[in-house]
Amino acid sequence: MIKNYCNLLSYKDINKNVKLCGWVQNIRFLKNIIFLDFKDCSGNLQLVILNNNKKLWNLSKSLTNQSCIKVYGKVNKKDFNSIEILVNKLIIFNYSKLLPLDIFKKNSEKIKFKYRYLDFRNDKVLKIFKIRSKINNIIHNFFNKRNFLNIETPFLNKSFNEGSKDFLVPSSFHIGKYYSLPQSPQIFKQLLMIGGIDKYYQIVKCFRDENLRSDRQPEFTQLDVELSFIKFNFIKKLINKLIIKIWLNILNVNLSRKIKIIKYNDCLIRYCTDKPDLRNPIEFKNDIYKFLIINKILNDNIDNIILYILILNNNLKFNLNDFIIFLSNKNLYEIIFLKVNDFKNSKFIYEWSYNYWKLSDDLTQNLLFYLKSSINCIYFILIGKILLYSYLLEIRNFFCNYFKLFNKEKFIPLWIKDFPMFYYDKFNKINSFHHIFTKPKILNIKELEYCNDYTKLLANSYDLVINGYEIGSGSERINDYILQKKIFSILKINKNIMYKDYGFFINSLKYGTPPHMGIGIGLDRIIMLLTNKDNIREVIAFPKTTSGKCFVTDAPD
Repeated sequence: MIKNYCNLLSYKDINKNVKLCGWVQNIRFLKNIIFLDFKDCSGNLQLVILNNNKKLWNLSKSLTNQSCIKVYGKVNKKDFNSIEILVNKLIIFNYSKLLPLDIFKKNSEKIKFKYRYLDFRNDKVLKIFKIRSKINNIIHNFFNKRNFLNIETPFLNKSFNEGSKDFLVPSSFHIGKYYSLPQSPQIFKQLLMIGGIDKYYQIVKCFRDENLRSDRQPEFTQLDVELSFIKFNFIKKLINKLIIKIWLNILNVNLSRKIKIIKYNDCLIRYCTDKPDLRNPIEFKNDIYKFLIINKILNDNIDNIILYILILNNNLKFNLNDFIIFLSNKNLYEIIFLKVNDFKNSKFIYEWSYNYWKLSDDLTQNLLFYLKSSINCIYFILIGKILLYSYLLEIRNFFCNYFKLFNKEKFIPLWIKDFPMFYYDKFNKINSFHHIFTKPKILNIKELEYCNDYTKLLANSYDLVINGYEIGSGSERINDYILQKKIFSILKINKNIMYKDYGFFINSLKYGTPPHMGIGIGLDRIIMLLTNKDNIREVIAFPKTTSGKCFVTDAPD
Protein backbone atom coordinates (compact mmCIF):
# COMPACT_ATOMS: atom_id res chain seq x y z
CA MET A 1 0.00 0.00 0.00
CA ILE A 2 1.48 3.37 -1.04
CA LYS A 3 1.08 6.61 0.92
CA ASN A 4 -1.85 8.72 -0.21
CA TYR A 5 -2.52 12.46 0.03
CA CYS A 6 -5.78 14.06 1.12
CA ASN A 7 -6.37 16.07 -2.03
CA LEU A 8 -5.60 13.12 -4.34
CA LEU A 9 -8.46 11.07 -2.94
CA SER A 10 -11.93 11.54 -4.38
CA TYR A 11 -15.39 10.03 -4.69
CA LYS A 12 -14.11 7.47 -7.20
CA ASP A 13 -11.81 5.99 -4.49
CA ILE A 14 -14.69 4.75 -2.28
CA ASN A 15 -13.89 1.35 -0.65
CA LYS A 16 -10.22 1.76 -1.51
CA ASN A 17 -7.71 1.01 1.28
CA VAL A 18 -5.41 3.99 1.94
CA LYS A 19 -2.54 5.14 4.16
CA LEU A 20 -2.24 8.80 5.25
CA CYS A 21 0.37 10.71 7.26
CA GLY A 22 -0.23 14.13 8.75
CA TRP A 23 -1.59 16.12 11.68
CA VAL A 24 -4.75 16.18 13.79
CA GLN A 25 -6.42 19.56 13.39
CA ASN A 26 -9.40 19.00 15.68
CA ILE A 27 -10.98 16.18 17.70
CA ARG A 28 -14.71 15.65 18.32
CA PHE A 29 -15.69 12.92 20.77
CA LEU A 30 -19.18 11.41 20.57
CA LYS A 31 -20.57 8.41 22.45
CA ASN A 32 -19.67 5.73 19.93
CA ILE A 33 -17.61 7.65 17.40
CA ILE A 34 -14.58 9.97 17.19
CA PHE A 35 -14.20 12.46 14.36
CA LEU A 36 -10.71 13.74 13.55
CA ASP A 37 -10.15 16.72 11.30
CA PHE A 38 -6.93 15.63 9.60
CA LYS A 39 -4.53 17.50 7.32
CA ASP A 40 -1.40 16.87 5.35
CA CYS A 41 0.56 19.20 3.09
CA SER A 42 -2.02 18.74 0.31
CA GLY A 43 -5.31 19.35 2.11
CA ASN A 44 -7.84 18.14 4.69
CA LEU A 45 -10.08 15.11 5.27
CA GLN A 46 -12.34 13.83 8.00
CA LEU A 47 -11.25 10.62 9.76
CA VAL A 48 -13.84 8.41 11.48
CA ILE A 49 -12.99 6.03 14.38
CA LEU A 50 -15.66 3.64 15.71
CA ASN A 51 -15.65 2.09 19.19
CA ASN A 52 -15.86 -1.50 17.86
CA ASN A 53 -12.06 -1.70 18.05
CA LYS A 54 -11.17 -1.05 21.71
CA LYS A 55 -7.39 -0.77 21.18
CA LEU A 56 -7.85 1.76 18.35
CA TRP A 57 -10.54 3.56 20.36
CA ASN A 58 -8.42 3.94 23.49
CA LEU A 59 -5.37 5.03 21.50
CA SER A 60 -7.45 7.65 19.64
CA LYS A 61 -8.78 9.07 22.93
CA SER A 62 -5.18 9.94 23.92
CA LEU A 63 -4.67 12.21 20.90
CA THR A 64 -4.15 15.96 21.21
CA ASN A 65 -4.64 18.61 18.56
CA GLN A 66 -1.67 18.89 16.16
CA SER A 67 -0.40 15.39 17.04
CA CYS A 68 1.52 13.81 14.13
CA ILE A 69 -0.03 10.49 13.08
CA LYS A 70 -0.27 7.77 10.44
CA VAL A 71 -3.60 6.10 9.72
CA TYR A 72 -4.71 3.13 7.68
CA GLY A 73 -8.30 2.94 6.58
CA LYS A 74 -10.95 2.65 3.90
CA VAL A 75 -12.40 5.50 1.83
CA ASN A 76 -16.01 5.92 2.85
CA LYS A 77 -18.91 7.93 1.34
CA LYS A 78 -19.66 10.96 3.51
CA ASP A 79 -22.33 12.72 1.49
CA PHE A 80 -22.92 13.60 -2.15
CA ASN A 81 -19.54 13.82 -3.91
CA SER A 82 -17.51 13.96 -0.68
CA ILE A 83 -15.59 11.34 1.30
CA GLU A 84 -14.17 10.47 4.70
CA ILE A 85 -11.76 7.79 5.92
CA LEU A 86 -12.96 4.96 8.13
CA VAL A 87 -9.82 4.26 10.21
CA ASN A 88 -8.80 0.69 11.12
CA LYS A 89 -5.25 1.35 12.33
CA LEU A 90 -3.54 4.33 14.01
CA ILE A 91 0.14 5.04 14.65
CA ILE A 92 1.08 8.10 16.72
CA PHE A 93 4.45 9.50 15.65
CA ASN A 94 4.40 12.37 18.15
CA TYR A 95 1.98 14.08 20.50
CA SER A 96 1.76 17.87 20.38
CA LYS A 97 1.66 20.42 23.18
CA LEU A 98 -0.73 23.34 22.89
CA LEU A 99 0.58 25.48 20.02
CA PRO A 100 1.87 28.99 20.91
CA LEU A 101 -0.21 30.42 18.04
CA ASP A 102 -3.65 29.81 16.58
CA ILE A 103 -3.22 28.54 13.03
CA PHE A 104 -6.90 29.21 12.26
CA LYS A 105 -6.86 32.89 13.25
CA LYS A 106 -4.82 36.02 12.65
CA ASN A 107 -1.83 36.19 15.01
CA SER A 108 0.40 39.13 15.87
CA GLU A 109 3.34 39.51 13.49
CA LYS A 110 5.82 38.81 16.28
CA ILE A 111 4.17 35.50 17.23
CA LYS A 112 3.43 34.48 13.65
CA PHE A 113 7.02 34.84 12.45
CA LYS A 114 8.66 33.62 15.66
CA TYR A 115 6.80 30.33 15.15
CA ARG A 116 6.86 30.51 11.38
CA TYR A 117 7.43 26.75 11.10
CA LEU A 118 4.03 26.22 12.77
CA ASP A 119 2.44 29.00 10.73
CA PHE A 120 2.99 26.79 7.65
CA ARG A 121 0.25 24.50 8.98
CA ASN A 122 -2.15 27.31 8.12
CA ASP A 123 -3.57 26.45 4.68
CA LYS A 124 -3.55 30.10 3.59
CA VAL A 125 0.15 30.45 4.38
CA LEU A 126 1.01 27.14 2.74
CA LYS A 127 -0.91 28.19 -0.37
CA ILE A 128 1.48 31.15 -0.84
CA PHE A 129 4.47 28.83 -0.99
CA LYS A 130 2.74 26.39 -3.30
CA ILE A 131 2.19 29.34 -5.63
CA ARG A 132 5.83 30.32 -5.21
CA SER A 133 6.96 26.81 -6.13
CA LYS A 134 4.64 26.75 -9.14
CA ILE A 135 6.04 30.07 -10.37
CA ASN A 136 9.59 28.72 -10.12
CA ASN A 137 8.57 25.76 -12.27
CA ILE A 138 6.90 28.05 -14.82
CA ILE A 139 10.07 30.13 -15.04
CA HIS A 140 12.36 27.13 -15.49
CA ASN A 141 10.12 25.61 -18.18
CA PHE A 142 9.78 28.97 -19.95
CA PHE A 143 13.52 29.54 -20.29
CA ASN A 144 14.44 25.91 -20.93
CA LYS A 145 12.09 25.86 -23.94
CA ARG A 146 13.95 28.89 -25.29
CA ASN A 147 17.39 27.30 -24.89
CA PHE A 148 18.61 29.49 -22.03
CA LEU A 149 21.38 28.08 -19.83
CA ASN A 150 20.70 28.06 -16.09
CA ILE A 151 24.08 28.90 -14.55
CA GLU A 152 24.84 29.57 -10.88
CA THR A 153 27.13 32.45 -9.92
CA PRO A 154 29.14 32.68 -6.66
CA PHE A 155 27.92 34.14 -3.36
CA LEU A 156 31.36 34.74 -1.83
CA ASN A 157 33.09 37.47 -3.80
CA LYS A 158 34.61 40.94 -3.58
CA SER A 159 32.63 44.10 -3.02
CA PHE A 160 31.33 46.05 -6.04
CA ASN A 161 29.61 49.40 -6.15
CA GLU A 162 25.94 48.55 -6.82
CA GLY A 163 24.19 51.30 -4.88
CA SER A 164 23.71 49.68 -1.45
CA LYS A 165 25.96 48.49 1.36
CA ASP A 166 27.29 44.93 1.14
CA PHE A 167 27.06 42.19 3.73
CA LEU A 168 30.61 41.07 4.59
CA VAL A 169 31.85 37.58 5.50
CA PRO A 170 35.25 37.30 7.24
CA SER A 171 37.71 34.87 5.68
CA SER A 172 39.38 32.33 7.99
CA PHE A 173 42.07 31.71 5.34
CA HIS A 174 42.99 35.36 4.80
CA ILE A 175 42.92 37.04 8.20
CA GLY A 176 41.63 40.62 8.06
CA LYS A 177 40.06 40.14 4.64
CA TYR A 178 36.40 39.70 3.77
CA TYR A 179 34.12 38.24 1.17
CA SER A 180 31.10 40.27 0.08
CA LEU A 181 27.69 38.74 -0.55
CA PRO A 182 26.40 39.80 -3.99
CA GLN A 183 23.79 42.54 -4.39
CA SER A 184 23.16 40.95 -7.79
CA PRO A 185 25.06 38.64 -10.19
CA GLN A 186 25.84 41.68 -12.40
CA ILE A 187 29.58 41.22 -13.02
CA PHE A 188 29.39 37.45 -13.48
CA LYS A 189 26.50 37.42 -15.92
CA GLN A 190 28.38 39.94 -18.07
CA LEU A 191 31.45 37.70 -17.92
CA LEU A 192 29.23 34.82 -19.11
CA MET A 193 28.22 36.92 -22.13
CA ILE A 194 31.90 37.63 -22.84
CA GLY A 195 32.49 33.87 -22.61
CA GLY A 196 30.07 33.29 -25.48
CA ILE A 197 26.99 32.16 -23.53
CA ASP A 198 24.35 34.28 -25.25
CA LYS A 199 21.29 33.22 -23.19
CA TYR A 200 21.58 32.98 -19.42
CA TYR A 201 19.04 32.88 -16.61
CA GLN A 202 19.11 32.12 -12.90
CA ILE A 203 16.76 32.26 -9.92
CA VAL A 204 19.18 33.64 -7.37
CA LYS A 205 19.47 35.07 -3.87
CA CYS A 206 20.68 38.67 -3.62
CA PHE A 207 21.82 40.54 -0.50
CA ARG A 208 21.62 44.26 0.30
CA ASP A 209 22.36 45.90 3.64
CA GLU A 210 19.88 48.77 3.42
CA ASN A 211 16.85 50.25 5.16
CA LEU A 212 13.96 47.80 5.07
CA ARG A 213 10.34 48.51 4.16
CA SER A 214 7.20 46.66 3.12
CA ASP A 215 8.62 45.58 -0.26
CA ARG A 216 12.26 45.12 0.72
CA GLN A 217 14.26 42.49 2.65
CA PRO A 218 18.03 42.17 3.24
CA GLU A 219 18.01 38.89 1.28
CA PHE A 220 15.62 38.49 -1.60
CA THR A 221 15.11 36.30 -4.64
CA GLN A 222 15.66 37.57 -8.15
CA LEU A 223 15.09 36.13 -11.59
CA ASP A 224 18.21 37.15 -13.47
CA VAL A 225 18.27 37.19 -17.29
CA GLU A 226 21.03 38.23 -19.69
CA LEU A 227 21.25 37.99 -23.48
CA SER A 228 23.70 38.93 -26.23
CA PHE A 229 23.06 40.38 -29.71
CA ILE A 230 19.55 41.69 -28.95
CA LYS A 231 17.74 45.03 -28.56
CA PHE A 232 15.27 46.32 -25.96
CA ASN A 233 12.24 45.22 -27.99
CA PHE A 234 13.38 41.61 -27.82
CA ILE A 235 13.83 41.54 -24.05
CA LYS A 236 10.56 43.48 -23.61
CA LYS A 237 8.62 40.89 -25.64
CA LEU A 238 10.36 38.02 -23.85
CA ILE A 239 9.51 39.30 -20.35
CA ASN A 240 5.99 40.28 -21.45
CA LYS A 241 5.38 36.65 -22.49
CA LEU A 242 6.72 35.39 -19.17
CA ILE A 243 4.61 37.78 -17.07
CA ILE A 244 1.48 37.02 -19.12
CA LYS A 245 2.11 33.27 -18.72
CA ILE A 246 2.59 33.54 -14.93
CA TRP A 247 -0.59 35.58 -14.41
CA LEU A 248 -2.60 33.23 -16.62
CA ASN A 249 -1.35 30.09 -14.86
CA ILE A 250 -1.63 31.38 -11.30
CA LEU A 251 -4.72 33.62 -11.37
CA ASN A 252 -6.29 32.75 -14.72
CA VAL A 253 -6.00 36.45 -15.56
CA ASN A 254 -5.29 37.56 -19.13
CA LEU A 255 -2.96 40.53 -19.04
CA SER A 256 -2.95 42.80 -22.07
CA ARG A 257 -0.39 41.71 -24.65
CA LYS A 258 0.23 45.37 -25.48
CA ILE A 259 1.99 46.63 -22.39
CA LYS A 260 2.37 50.41 -22.39
CA ILE A 261 5.85 51.97 -22.68
CA ILE A 262 6.51 55.47 -21.32
CA LYS A 263 9.63 57.59 -21.01
CA TYR A 264 10.89 58.40 -17.52
CA ASN A 265 10.39 62.19 -17.73
CA ASP A 266 6.86 61.80 -19.14
CA CYS A 267 6.10 59.32 -16.37
CA LEU A 268 7.08 61.84 -13.69
CA ILE A 269 4.90 64.58 -15.20
CA ARG A 270 1.86 62.37 -15.80
CA TYR A 271 1.99 60.22 -12.65
CA CYS A 272 4.42 62.05 -10.28
CA THR A 273 6.42 58.86 -9.68
CA ASP A 274 8.67 56.48 -11.62
CA LYS A 275 6.63 53.47 -10.48
CA PRO A 276 3.01 54.48 -11.05
CA ASP A 277 0.00 52.41 -10.11
CA LEU A 278 -2.13 52.66 -13.24
CA ARG A 279 -5.20 51.33 -11.45
CA ASN A 280 -5.44 55.00 -10.51
CA PRO A 281 -6.51 56.47 -13.91
CA ILE A 282 -5.72 60.10 -13.02
CA GLU A 283 -2.95 61.82 -14.97
CA PHE A 284 -1.47 65.28 -14.80
CA LYS A 285 -1.40 67.24 -18.06
CA ASN A 286 0.15 70.54 -19.09
CA ASP A 287 -1.87 71.59 -22.19
CA ILE A 288 -3.27 74.66 -20.39
CA TYR A 289 0.20 76.13 -20.01
CA LYS A 290 0.71 75.86 -23.79
CA PHE A 291 -2.67 77.51 -24.41
CA LEU A 292 -1.86 80.42 -22.05
CA ILE A 293 1.49 80.99 -23.76
CA ILE A 294 -0.06 80.85 -27.26
CA ASN A 295 -2.75 83.33 -26.26
CA LYS A 296 -0.21 85.58 -24.48
CA ILE A 297 -1.94 85.24 -21.11
CA LEU A 298 1.42 84.15 -19.72
CA ASN A 299 4.91 85.24 -20.61
CA ASP A 300 7.04 82.40 -22.00
CA ASN A 301 9.73 83.28 -19.44
CA ILE A 302 7.43 82.90 -16.44
CA ASP A 303 8.65 80.34 -13.92
CA ASN A 304 5.22 79.08 -12.89
CA ILE A 305 4.42 75.39 -13.30
CA ILE A 306 0.87 74.76 -14.48
CA LEU A 307 -0.58 71.27 -14.45
CA TYR A 308 -4.12 70.01 -14.38
CA ILE A 309 -6.16 66.95 -13.58
CA LEU A 310 -9.21 66.11 -15.68
CA ILE A 311 -12.04 64.12 -14.11
CA LEU A 312 -14.61 62.66 -16.53
CA ASN A 313 -17.82 61.31 -15.06
CA ASN A 314 -21.48 62.26 -15.30
CA ASN A 315 -22.34 61.24 -11.74
CA LEU A 316 -19.47 62.66 -9.71
CA LYS A 317 -20.23 65.14 -6.95
CA PHE A 318 -17.51 67.36 -5.63
CA ASN A 319 -17.35 69.67 -2.63
CA LEU A 320 -14.53 72.15 -3.11
CA ASN A 321 -14.21 72.58 0.66
CA ASP A 322 -13.09 68.96 1.00
CA PHE A 323 -10.16 69.68 -1.27
CA ILE A 324 -9.40 72.99 0.48
CA ILE A 325 -9.20 71.13 3.81
CA PHE A 326 -6.86 68.56 2.24
CA LEU A 327 -4.64 71.40 0.97
CA SER A 328 -4.75 73.38 4.22
CA ASN A 329 -1.11 72.65 5.10
CA LYS A 330 0.12 72.49 1.51
CA ASN A 331 0.53 76.06 0.27
CA LEU A 332 2.85 75.35 -2.60
CA TYR A 333 0.17 75.57 -5.30
CA GLU A 334 -2.77 77.77 -6.25
CA ILE A 335 -5.77 75.64 -7.17
CA ILE A 336 -8.36 76.57 -9.79
CA PHE A 337 -11.56 74.60 -10.16
CA LEU A 338 -13.27 74.64 -13.57
CA LYS A 339 -16.41 72.59 -14.23
CA VAL A 340 -18.23 72.16 -17.56
CA ASN A 341 -21.96 71.88 -16.82
CA ASP A 342 -23.49 71.85 -20.29
CA PHE A 343 -23.07 72.64 -23.97
CA LYS A 344 -25.75 74.73 -25.72
CA ASN A 345 -25.84 76.80 -28.87
CA SER A 346 -22.25 75.82 -29.67
CA LYS A 347 -21.06 77.20 -26.34
CA PHE A 348 -19.94 75.61 -23.09
CA ILE A 349 -21.74 76.47 -19.89
CA TYR A 350 -19.11 76.41 -17.16
CA GLU A 351 -18.18 77.67 -13.71
CA TRP A 352 -14.83 78.74 -12.23
CA SER A 353 -13.92 78.48 -8.55
CA TYR A 354 -12.25 81.86 -9.16
CA ASN A 355 -10.73 83.42 -12.23
CA TYR A 356 -7.00 83.45 -11.53
CA TRP A 357 -6.12 84.76 -15.01
CA LYS A 358 -9.28 86.87 -15.44
CA LEU A 359 -10.05 84.99 -18.64
CA SER A 360 -12.85 86.39 -20.77
CA ASP A 361 -15.74 84.19 -21.82
CA ASP A 362 -14.29 83.98 -25.34
CA LEU A 363 -10.92 82.81 -24.03
CA THR A 364 -12.55 80.32 -21.69
CA GLN A 365 -14.59 78.94 -24.58
CA ASN A 366 -11.44 78.68 -26.69
CA LEU A 367 -9.64 76.95 -23.83
CA LEU A 368 -12.41 74.36 -23.43
CA PHE A 369 -12.46 73.69 -27.17
CA TYR A 370 -8.67 73.48 -27.14
CA LEU A 371 -8.86 70.86 -24.37
CA LYS A 372 -11.62 68.96 -26.22
CA SER A 373 -13.87 69.25 -23.19
CA SER A 374 -17.14 67.45 -22.61
CA ILE A 375 -20.17 67.94 -20.38
CA ASN A 376 -19.70 67.24 -16.65
CA CYS A 377 -15.93 67.18 -16.83
CA ILE A 378 -14.00 68.87 -14.03
CA TYR A 379 -10.58 70.51 -14.30
CA PHE A 380 -8.37 70.99 -11.26
CA ILE A 381 -5.64 73.40 -12.32
CA LEU A 382 -2.53 73.68 -10.14
CA ILE A 383 -0.22 76.67 -10.36
CA GLY A 384 3.06 76.72 -8.45
CA LYS A 385 6.74 77.54 -8.62
CA ILE A 386 8.23 74.23 -7.42
CA LEU A 387 7.53 70.81 -8.90
CA LEU A 388 7.30 68.50 -5.88
CA TYR A 389 6.40 65.06 -7.19
CA SER A 390 5.66 63.62 -3.74
CA TYR A 391 3.11 66.37 -3.14
CA LEU A 392 1.53 65.98 -6.57
CA LEU A 393 1.31 62.22 -5.99
CA GLU A 394 -0.68 62.93 -2.81
CA ILE A 395 -3.05 65.11 -4.83
CA ARG A 396 -3.41 62.45 -7.52
CA ASN A 397 -4.21 59.83 -4.88
CA PHE A 398 -6.63 62.19 -3.12
CA PHE A 399 -8.78 62.62 -6.24
CA CYS A 400 -8.64 58.93 -7.07
CA ASN A 401 -9.90 58.01 -3.59
CA TYR A 402 -12.37 60.90 -3.43
CA PHE A 403 -14.10 59.90 -6.66
CA LYS A 404 -13.63 56.16 -6.01
CA LEU A 405 -11.83 55.60 -9.30
CA PHE A 406 -9.39 52.94 -8.06
CA ASN A 407 -9.88 49.46 -9.53
CA LYS A 408 -8.40 46.92 -7.10
CA GLU A 409 -9.14 43.96 -9.34
CA LYS A 410 -6.85 45.00 -12.21
CA PHE A 411 -3.19 44.27 -12.91
CA ILE A 412 -1.63 46.88 -15.20
CA PRO A 413 2.02 46.40 -16.24
CA LEU A 414 4.03 49.31 -17.60
CA TRP A 415 7.53 49.63 -19.08
CA ILE A 416 9.47 52.80 -18.24
CA LYS A 417 12.58 53.62 -20.25
CA ASP A 418 15.07 56.43 -20.94
CA PHE A 419 16.09 57.01 -17.34
CA PRO A 420 18.80 59.57 -16.58
CA MET A 421 22.32 58.22 -16.80
CA PHE A 422 23.57 60.20 -13.78
CA TYR A 423 22.29 62.26 -10.87
CA TYR A 424 23.84 64.42 -8.13
CA ASP A 425 23.18 63.45 -4.52
CA LYS A 426 22.66 65.84 -1.58
CA PHE A 427 26.44 66.13 -1.22
CA ASN A 428 26.70 67.22 -4.88
CA LYS A 429 28.43 63.94 -5.73
CA ILE A 430 27.68 62.42 -9.14
CA ASN A 431 26.23 58.90 -9.13
CA SER A 432 24.93 56.35 -11.63
CA PHE A 433 21.15 56.32 -11.75
CA HIS A 434 21.09 52.59 -12.59
CA HIS A 435 24.56 51.09 -12.11
CA ILE A 436 28.07 51.77 -13.32
CA PHE A 437 27.94 49.20 -16.16
CA THR A 438 24.91 50.76 -17.88
CA LYS A 439 25.39 51.97 -21.43
CA PRO A 440 24.44 55.60 -22.14
CA LYS A 441 22.24 56.47 -25.13
CA ILE A 442 24.94 58.20 -27.17
CA LEU A 443 26.17 57.84 -30.73
CA ASN A 444 29.84 57.73 -29.76
CA ILE A 445 32.21 58.50 -26.90
CA LYS A 446 32.83 62.03 -28.23
CA GLU A 447 29.41 63.04 -26.94
CA LEU A 448 30.70 62.38 -23.44
CA GLU A 449 33.86 64.40 -24.09
CA TYR A 450 31.89 67.52 -25.00
CA CYS A 451 29.02 67.10 -22.52
CA ASN A 452 28.75 69.94 -19.97
CA ASP A 453 25.77 68.55 -18.01
CA TYR A 454 25.89 64.83 -17.37
CA THR A 455 22.42 64.81 -15.77
CA LYS A 456 20.94 65.41 -19.24
CA LEU A 457 22.40 62.18 -20.58
CA LEU A 458 19.98 59.29 -20.94
CA ALA A 459 20.74 55.68 -20.11
CA ASN A 460 19.66 52.69 -22.15
CA SER A 461 17.86 51.32 -19.10
CA TYR A 462 14.31 50.24 -18.39
CA ASP A 463 12.00 49.18 -15.56
CA LEU A 464 8.93 46.98 -15.47
CA VAL A 465 6.27 48.27 -13.06
CA ILE A 466 3.03 46.54 -12.03
CA ASN A 467 0.44 48.21 -9.78
CA GLY A 468 2.93 50.63 -8.23
CA TYR A 469 5.73 48.10 -7.63
CA GLU A 470 9.02 48.05 -9.53
CA ILE A 471 9.01 44.39 -10.61
CA GLY A 472 12.08 44.44 -12.82
CA SER A 473 14.99 46.65 -13.74
CA GLY A 474 17.54 46.26 -16.51
CA SER A 475 19.74 47.94 -19.06
CA GLU A 476 22.05 47.54 -22.00
CA ARG A 477 25.58 46.98 -20.68
CA ILE A 478 28.77 48.70 -21.73
CA ASN A 479 30.77 46.37 -23.99
CA ASP A 480 33.65 48.76 -24.80
CA TYR A 481 36.48 49.08 -22.28
CA ILE A 482 37.28 52.69 -23.30
CA LEU A 483 33.66 53.73 -22.67
CA GLN A 484 33.64 51.84 -19.35
CA LYS A 485 36.77 53.66 -18.24
CA LYS A 486 35.18 56.98 -19.24
CA ILE A 487 32.11 56.23 -17.09
CA PHE A 488 34.42 55.49 -14.15
CA SER A 489 36.16 58.79 -14.82
CA ILE A 490 32.88 60.75 -14.88
CA LEU A 491 31.96 59.12 -11.55
CA LYS A 492 35.33 60.30 -10.22
CA ILE A 493 36.44 56.78 -9.32
CA ASN A 494 40.17 56.96 -8.60
CA LYS A 495 42.27 55.17 -11.24
CA ASN A 496 44.12 53.08 -8.67
CA ILE A 497 40.81 51.99 -7.09
CA MET A 498 39.31 51.41 -10.53
CA TYR A 499 42.09 48.99 -11.54
CA LYS A 500 42.29 47.39 -8.08
CA ASP A 501 38.53 46.71 -7.90
CA TYR A 502 37.53 46.45 -11.55
CA GLY A 503 40.76 45.84 -13.44
CA PHE A 504 39.88 42.21 -14.22
CA PHE A 505 36.54 43.32 -15.64
CA ILE A 506 37.92 46.20 -17.72
CA ASN A 507 40.46 43.77 -19.19
CA SER A 508 37.71 41.26 -19.96
CA LEU A 509 35.98 43.86 -22.17
CA LYS A 510 39.02 43.79 -24.50
CA TYR A 511 38.37 40.22 -25.68
CA GLY A 512 35.63 40.59 -28.26
CA THR A 513 32.81 41.48 -25.88
CA PRO A 514 29.41 41.17 -27.60
CA PRO A 515 26.62 43.73 -27.20
CA HIS A 516 24.46 42.45 -24.35
CA MET A 517 21.65 43.47 -22.05
CA GLY A 518 19.55 41.97 -19.30
CA ILE A 519 17.07 42.41 -16.50
CA GLY A 520 16.55 41.40 -12.88
CA ILE A 521 12.98 40.51 -11.87
CA GLY A 522 11.98 40.67 -8.19
CA LEU A 523 10.36 37.28 -7.59
CA ASP A 524 9.17 38.16 -4.07
CA ARG A 525 7.35 41.26 -5.31
CA ILE A 526 5.64 39.28 -8.07
CA ILE A 527 4.39 36.78 -5.47
CA MET A 528 3.20 39.69 -3.29
CA LEU A 529 1.03 40.89 -6.17
CA LEU A 530 -0.26 37.44 -7.08
CA THR A 531 -1.24 36.61 -3.48
CA ASN A 532 -2.61 40.10 -2.70
CA LYS A 533 -0.16 40.74 0.14
CA ASP A 534 1.12 44.19 1.05
CA ASN A 535 4.30 43.10 2.85
CA ILE A 536 7.13 41.10 1.35
CA ARG A 537 7.62 39.20 4.62
CA GLU A 538 4.38 37.30 3.98
CA VAL A 539 5.82 35.58 0.89
CA ILE A 540 9.28 34.71 2.26
CA ALA A 541 9.57 31.47 4.22
CA PHE A 542 11.73 32.84 7.06
CA PRO A 543 11.90 36.65 6.73
CA LYS A 544 13.75 39.27 8.76
CA THR A 545 12.37 42.06 10.97
CA THR A 546 12.63 45.72 9.93
CA SER A 547 15.90 45.82 11.92
CA GLY A 548 17.25 42.81 10.00
CA LYS A 549 16.88 40.18 12.76
CA CYS A 550 15.59 36.66 12.16
CA PHE A 551 12.30 36.15 14.01
CA VAL A 552 12.95 32.42 14.59
CA THR A 553 16.67 32.18 15.44
CA ASP A 554 17.28 35.76 16.63
CA ALA A 555 20.23 36.08 14.20
CA PRO A 556 22.60 37.93 13.82
CA ASP A 557 24.43 36.47 16.80
